[in-house]
Amino acid sequence: MGLATTVARRSLLQRPGRTLFSLAGIALGIATVVAVVVLDHNTIVGLTGPLRAAGSPDIELRAVDGVTELDEIEGVSLATRYFQADASVSSKPPGAEGRESRKRAGLVAMDSALAPQLGVYRLADGEDLPVHAETGERGVLIGTKLAEKLEVGLGDPLWISRPRRPGKKICEDGVLIVTEAPEAEPLELEFKVSGVLTREQLGRRAAGMVVVMDFDLGEQLYAGVHIDRRWWARRDTGVDVERLKSTLARTHSYELNKAAVLGQAADERAFRTGVNMAGLMALLLGLYVIFHTLSMSLTERMREVGTLHALGTTRAQVGRIFLLEAVMLAGSGAALGVAGGLALARSLLTRGITTLGTGKHVDIFLVPWDVVVPLGALGFLIALVGSVYPLVALGGTSSVGALRGDAALRDTRLGLRFHLLYALLLGLILPGAYFVVVPIVGEATTELVIVLLSAVGVLGLLGMLAMVLPAILSTVAGVLIRPLLALFPFAAHMAVRSIRSSPARIGVSAASLALVTAGLVGLKGMTRSLEGEIEVWAAEAVQDKIWVRDMPPTSFDDLSEHLHTYPGVLGLEKGNVRVHAPFLIMGVEVSELAGYGPCAEDASLMRSLSQRQGMILSRRLAKDLDYKVGDPIHLSRANGVVETFHVSAISDAYGHYPYPDERMYGLIADDHMEAYYCVDAETVTEVAVRLAPDADQDIVEAAVFDFHKGPHGIHFRTGQTVLDDHLADIQRDFTLFDILIVLTAALAGLGVLNGQLLSALERAKEVGVLSALGVTRGQVAGMVLLESAAVGLVGGGLGMLLGVLGVPFVVGSLEKIAGLSLPMTGAGPWAWIGFLGAVSVALLASLYPIWRMNRTDAVRSVRTG
Repeated sequence: MGLATTVARRSLLQRPGRTLFSLAGIALGIATVVAVVVLDHNTIVGLTGPLRAAGSPDIELRAVDGVTELDEIEGVSLATRYFQADASVSSKPPGAEGRESRKRAGLVAMDSALAPQLGVYRLADGEDLPVHAETGERGVLIGTKLAEKLEVGLGDPLWISRPRRPGKKICEDGVLIVTEAPEAEPLELEFKVSGVLTREQLGRRAAGMVVVMDFDLGEQLYAGVHIDRRWWARRDTGVDVERLKSTLARTHSYELNKAAVLGQAADERAFRTGVNMAGLMALLLGLYVIFHTLSMSLTERMREVGTLHALGTTRAQVGRIFLLEAVMLAGSGAALGVAGGLALARSLLTRGITTLGTGKHVDIFLVPWDVVVPLGALGFLIALVGSVYPLVALGGTSSVGALRGDAALRDTRLGLRFHLLYALLLGLILPGAYFVVVPIVGEATTELVIVLLSAVGVLGLLGMLAMVLPAILSTVAGVLIRPLLALFPFAAHMAVRSIRSSPARIGVSAASLALVTAGLVGLKGMTRSLEGEIEVWAAEAVQDKIWVRDMPPTSFDDLSEHLHTYPGVLGLEKGNVRVHAPFLIMGVEVSELAGYGPCAEDASLMRSLSQRQGMILSRRLAKDLDYKVGDPIHLSRANGVVETFHVSAISDAYGHYPYPDERMYGLIADDHMEAYYCVDAETVTEVAVRLAPDADQDIVEAAVFDFHKGPHGIHFRTGQTVLDDHLADIQRDFTLFDILIVLTAALAGLGVLNGQLLSALERAKEVGVLSALGVTRGQVAGMVLLESAAVGLVGGGLGMLLGVLGVPFVVGSLEKIAGLSLPMTGAGPWAWIGFLGAVSVALLASLYPIWRMNRTDAVRSVRTG
């Protein structure tokens, strides 16, 4: 075993406390960021997997009347014409025996040149469709079940036609009308099997009894028969979902595949971006620990270096010792961090905690090694850079000076330059590399880039303040202790002296606590603003409402007439008259809206709803999709025809239902709902009852029971209950952030602990002398506790100040990213909770160093220190 390995190994094993806590700091920082990345990856992949299995494209479009081609649309990277219908398939040519055994299959026709790029099918065998327009070949892809039924394989011929149908039912003006098929003998074309689909996506349709062909060939089969032509499109992930929806809604009716937009809604992007930033903060704190462990151990190990020089060890060998020790620490910490991060991510997933909130259970666990390995390597390499400073600083030491433990050996200018370099590395280069490895969630809009740069700037500022100007923070800490000199003369004097002699240690510890405190205060200020937004929304949408559900089928008119005989009932809303096209559309009895909301102030709104195809939009929907009063909205009717409505009003006073809980919806007259979607609007099983502010809410339950002659399993829910549930959801969904704050607080505590522990090792001889002179253990403990308390006060105070000042910025950033209108409520009591938490963490971090110092053998310390 070589000299460098022996000495490095002995150094790590002889100081198990320093080694253990340094490893914990590195591992915890890397583990947190790895857990965040793996958790987000599994959240998105796990929740989109079942949605992708259906074989639906990102976007399905219908154009308004008269539009036959799809122009270039912002947010759409690729689009192909398509329609789906039924087909009659035979493996026997016309006139051959066995033709009566033709198989019925689902038919999907799309542009063969673009079909492979949509990602809606996979091939078990064979190749993609030939481009019919270029080759003239009639290729077809078939499902596995159809191939088995017809006993055909690649290259075999198939004869396909549309099936003969006795008639077709369509919805016209609320009536189902039967239309006769125009032809008795449909056209039949010969195809060649180009490929066989796997049993997933399109290959699952019709239980595997499906054929996929070129769009033009499909049109030939259905010539003379109406087909519902649409477009399938692929989403451009570089454009935010809200901008995509706003663009599409101007000219098309559309449906978005939930798998394509999961995690991409404005509030979801904001949540995931915040989680990623918390991971970056943890990684920065972890690397703080390794750098200062290495740099602060310089003085403590000066005599060891002098002894090695005196024994003939070259400077290169000493350098290798420090480098090898750094490699051992950083490498072990990175490995433990990756393993711990994977375990933490899996544990969170099993408890239903994801980057899209709590309560979403993911059944898979995949490791994105292409991201995890670079993150571990990034932490390892930057930790190694921290070992350069001790190597350079020791390069010019003399053996005699080192044996004396001369602190003057350290070049202040060299230290300042290197601290500045490392601060730039942590504050600028590391975040840049991090966002290369972990891409930004959603579109890199100007607002998002400004927010991220500002957040990184705050992190960098704290790092530079701690590394480059530590004297400022240490001076403030010393000033805080001076008033205690009268009460605790020895402990306070020694604490002030220690603070003055180690400004870098004090600065970094205080900055770490400040970073965590600011994060906690900013986070709680943001959640309070979100709660305030819920309360503002609830005052309009759910206050003074009672939801009645699980009624037996009930005549709405009769129920309404009965309830209106009771005092305080202003109106009723129908709960089960709804469709999705492409967002939630609710049907309302227009006359019931006259007693409250905007219709009570402007009667013309009711005429717009009933006579001019008007629509009332919820505020969230209007804001996200950038709708204004008067804008057109294109909706697909049940028969595929696109109808154009116009925005009559924007309000949350009508239409919200807690099952499902949806704040993005539109309201139209129930007459239009019946005519366009054949929805029964006369019979209801659930309603919302709006009451006057001073009405007795129990009256609704009594009135409904009176109407139905008993409970009959009917359930009621009040507006206050809905509000309480929304507020509880916010706290539950932010559980992940609370966990990350606890982890970063632990990292900050480790930073303080490491600093105090290294200080104890450096001052072993001093403590031994003091013990020999009669200083008690209580006085030693008081010295360390006062120093830690000062660090906590400075870090907590600075963090509280930054957090309180940063809350408006955080809330404003969330408004821009998530498109929310948030009230400014401030951090409230959490500012002081964060401050007291920082002080508590600092005091807790001092307990192990105190125990270590009080175990010191005075005689041995004086002799060998």
